[in-house]
Amino acid sequence: MIPTGEMALLLLTTVAVAGGPGLVVGYASGLRGWVLVGTAPVVTFGVVGVAAPVLPRLGISWNVVALLGVSAVLALVGFGISRLTRRWDGRWAEEEPVRAPWSRTHHLAVGGSVLLGAGIGLFASYRASRGFSAVPQWFDAAYHANAIRFISDTGNSAPSALKVLADPDVATYFYPNAFHSLVAVVRQIGGFDVVASLDMANGAVIAVFVLSMATLVKVCTNSPALTAVTAILSATVTTFPYDIQVWGPLFPLAAGIALVPAFVALLHYTLTKRTPGLALATGLAGIGLLAIHSSVAVAAILLSGVLLVQRWITNRRRILPDLAAGAVVAVLAIVIGFGQVSAFLGIQVSGDDVAWPPTALPADGFGRLLGASRAVGYPAWAAPYSATFPAWWFTAALVVGLIGVRKAKFRPLYWWLLGGLAFTILYIGVAGYSTPLVRALSRPWWNDPWRIAALSTPGLIVLAAIGVITFRDGLVTLYKKVTAKRETSERQRVLLPVIALGVVVVLFGALTRGFYLPRNTDRLRWLYLDGPVVSHTKMEAMDWLEKNVPPGTIVANDPHDGSPWMWAIDGVQPLFKVSVIGPIPPRKDGSNDASIILNRLNDLDTDSSVRRAVQNLKISYVFVSRGSVKADPMAPVAIGLQDLDEVSGLREVYRNTDSTIYQVVK
Repeated sequence: MIPTGEMALLLLTTVAVAGGPGLVVGYASGLRGWVLVGTAPVVTFGVVGVAAPVLPRLGISWNVVALLGVSAVLALVGFGISRLTRRWDGRWAEEEPVRAPWSRTHHLAVGGSVLLGAGIGLFASYRASRGFSAVPQWFDAAYHANAIRFISDTGNSAPSALKVLADPDVATYFYPNAFHSLVAVVRQIGGFDVVASLDMANGAVIAVFVLSMATLVKVCTNSPALTAVTAILSATVTTFPYDIQVWGPLFPLAAGIALVPAFVALLHYTLTKRTPGLALATGLAGIGLLAIHSSVAVAAILLSGVLLVQRWITNRRRILPDLAAGAVVAVLAIVIGFGQVSAFLGIQVSGDDVAWPPTALPADGFGRLLGASRAVGYPAWAAPYSATFPAWWFTAALVVGLIGVRKAKFRPLYWWLLGGLAFTILYIGVAGYSTPLVRALSRPWWNDPWRIAALSTPGLIVLAAIGVITFRDGLVTLYKKVTAKRETSERQRVLLPVIALGVVVVLFGALTRGFYLPRNTDRLRWLYLDGPVVSHTKMEAMDWLEKNVPPGTIVANDPHDGSPWMWAIDGVQPLFKVSVIGPIPPRKDGSNDASIILNRLNDLDTDSSVRRAVQNLKISYVFVSRGSVKADPMAPVAIGLQDLDEVSGLREVYRNTDSTIYQVVK
């Protein structure tokens, strides 16, 4: 556990970096109130998406000064557009039905619900990560951590620059790096460890999702009760955001999905108000999604399409104005985010689908999704995950929601529910079938049922929130029938729904043992185990490397045993900086020294090509350890790193229960 003072500073820094730039740019562009606060993170990512590809070309290092400078420029642009066009404010705005303004009590109640939901998510992350100090395990974690280390150390924020982690010789490389760039700024400001910065960021993603969902419901319905319930429920469902943080782990994808509700809420607001300043903020938010994860941008576009269809069915006079407003948003996004868009369009995409095998029968997959239990029984060898049964009370809320959803007050959210239904159907198809049609439809999300289940969950959360409100309304109706002969004052009539909602929420919290906090904490704990990828003893060996490896030299390692983390944790350069899939690609000159080391280093005494590879790569030490990203604690190390005790050209200099370090002596 990191010290309490450092933890508080890290949390405040993360909140300021994630929200500050978006607040400034959004306010200058005309956003106010809940829309301003709720969309600030996605607008911040838009600022990063605009700046990250461009600054390296201008010779400007990525740091907090650069982030603030770009934010100031975009704020001036937004302010200038708003001022220049203010004479037309309201001319193109859509006529809306009069909405009752929220009272101070409404704002405080919703704000308290958002803080409660955010606190649940942060506390689950805090407990699971042992005070934001545990190393995330599994396949993709080292890539994300080393990307943060690379950007914060070098100041190079270009998405193409991350090829240094995977394949330095690739001609075209693009990996959306807005998540990594923002966490890198947090690390730079406070000098925090990469691990602590990453763990806190993952906890903050849950809090951002809570705020994002509340903003969506506020914009669409203006209902304080539904907004408050949605905020709380957004931190309770295992399928998202908890499962997706463990699976992979897919940290940027989780951040992107968490921000999709805020983006579509901002788009909804912009289509209604239709001011150029809001169009700029919306375009910037769209660039933010693209800069976090391109597949999330695809999902947001599809959900936006469903939003437009409902608007047009409701009022056909909106079609042309909506198309015009959408075109303005798209043009502004392309103009201000040209560096990000052009980098994305320049990548070469493989034509092969990822053929994940079916994991569940359709009925079973559907049941797991409705029960927020995608990961029940997975993996079979037992992670510390206690969700033996589905989340029955969440399922009950969904059933009641299906009963109450027909009420007119919920109709503004039908498009969101239909979007969630579409992803639910796609999930059932991907989890249960492997047909060409299913692979084609799910290709933007790597044909991965975990990702698609995560995309379907926000729709289910809103349906469950509708169920809670419907149950509340039923209690109020029942009470009125029972007390029909009694006289009630106006104050009692006003307080009755509030008290009933409070009772339902408290009851739900009690029945779910604190809004499923133990269940979701246990799920996250599987991400933060002490091994098999990185254990505390393996970290002790990495610390030894930090003190002894000469600068400018490389440590030979197995890409799958957790050793790529030595860069993120201690700044030591490993030969393999990420876990790899398939054979090691050759360099441009046809050489493949890395493959030689991985497969034949134990021939160092007798093979001159191995000795040349060691010299060419400037290898000074070799790191060998137990454990694997393949979730097998007993997985063997690479064939070339086996039996190194018998190699006279290597001398053992360190050993503990998990790791052995050899020094190259000739």
